[in-house]
Amino acid sequence: MSSMSWLSLLFFPALLNAQVPVPAGPAGTWDAPSLDRLFDGRGGFPTLAGPAVRSSGRPVLRLEDEKLPPAPRYALDLGLVPERLRLTVPGFEQLYHRNQEETPGWVSRINELVRQGNAERTFGKIPEWKYDGRPNEPPFVCLSYAAATVNDWWRLQLGMEPLPAQRSGSTGRVEPGTSPDMFELEYIQRSGQGWANFVVPPAFIQKDPVRQTAFPYEPRGYAELLVESRPYEVKDPITGATYRYEPAMSAMEGRWVQLFGNHPLHSNTPADHAQQLAQAIDKWGIAYVQLEHSDKPRLPGAHTVAVIGYFCMEGSDRFVECSANRRDDDWGRNAYFMVHDSFGDNPASTIRHAQGGAAYRAVRIESVDQAIVFPHSLDIVAAPDGPGVWKLAILNKGGRPVPAFFAAATDASGAQVAVTRHADGGYRLSGKPGEVRVYVEARYYYEADGKGRVFQLRLDPGRPVAGVETVRTPPTRSSEPSLQQP
Repeated sequence: MSSMSWLSLLFFPALLNAQVPVPAGPAGTWDAPSLDRLFDGRGGFPTLAGPAVRSSGRPVLRLEDEKLPPAPRYALDLGLVPERLRLTVPGFEQLYHRNQEETPGWVSRINELVRQGNAERTFGKIPEWKYDGRPNEPPFVCLSYAAATVNDWWRLQLGMEPLPAQRSGSTGRVEPGTSPDMFELEYIQRSGQGWANFVVPPAFIQKDPVRQTAFPYEPRGYAELLVESRPYEVKDPITGATYRYEPAMSAMEGRWVQLFGNHPLHSNTPADHAQQLAQAIDKWGIAYVQLEHSDKPRLPGAHTVAVIGYFCMEGSDRFVECSANRRDDDWGRNAYFMVHDSFGDNPASTIRHAQGGAAYRAVRIESVDQAIVFPHSLDIVAAPDGPGVWKLAILNKGGRPVPAFFAAATDASGAQVAVTRHADGGYRLSGKPGEVRVYVEARYYYEADGKGRVFQLRLDPGRPVAGVETVRTPPTRSSEPSLQQP
């Protein structure tokens, strides 16, 4: 195959889909025991490398509380963390920093609309908003903001077109990307219908300090909305804006995995969850994370964020390889998770105020309440690259090349097929034409069970052929409404 046609195969997914035949018939099975016998599920996973190094003298972290609380959060100067000793998801710097802080002008405008609407209501009057000039008391919309950021990141990875900017119903700001308002309004609607994962605690327990209403509280509800496969329409009762969700807006593939959740019998989230969360970011990318209440960590979770990576640091200034952590306690003490926050794009030196705060934060596992990730799958294509040799293209579902770091294959009899990695980072399979099974590990694209992806593939000397994935885990089941619908 000529180099020009190979480039076309890589960079024009529509052409790939039109020209590359897919094997007919069942894909076969390759269950977990088979994988355990053939591969260990971690075929040379790359680690952060480099000797320990001290910071430049400027503080990497700044405690945001006057005294150290049980579950602290730190403003993070991300630029001071050496790139070779941190893992950050690619493209994180392209993510928009939403700001959930309200402004006096927007509160005034909303109250005009509330009064106009209430004049026509006999029942169900909406409370007027109250501007709260204290730091850390914005509208409680962090769950929807973080969910939108997680979707935006995956849209970037898949090369999807940007979603149009919309005016936020919470702050009045015009914001690009996925609409948090659309998610929150649908969440509230499903809560009223009794969906299990769409909890809205009564306002007498706690109410939004600005909107004076009850508010969504459950990350699993937003996880369901992120993988929603059905369209819906929802209307803002104050502004009158209508939001129409189409499944094409979602970058997800029907699966989400909750790594761990709050356990009231633990004084803090156990230290062993630090390595679990770090490995999850390696395997599934950006994480949807609810943090603990800083001063009362065993209450249900509080602020919700997108975690974009991690690094390890001993003390306050000595960066180390995370692979140097030998025990759970080492992970709990040294691992910091980098948070893309929702208080504007401000430097780490910004002291929290009524208009925003630092763009990035860092927390240890003691400050994490629960975490959710969203597995994404791959496509592979084998194209002839000489006698008895096939070049393997590994692509995400957006058709973008994905750099795999491990690949192995067996033929129909179970014998190993030679797989070599070349200087260009790609893989070649050497063998005879016929059916093979290919096992691939690529950062951020693991199966939901934590192992790599498995494909059945036919090596054809005359043309490129796409593989068929053997999917081992079913789509995540959504909760259902418990109340009778009209």
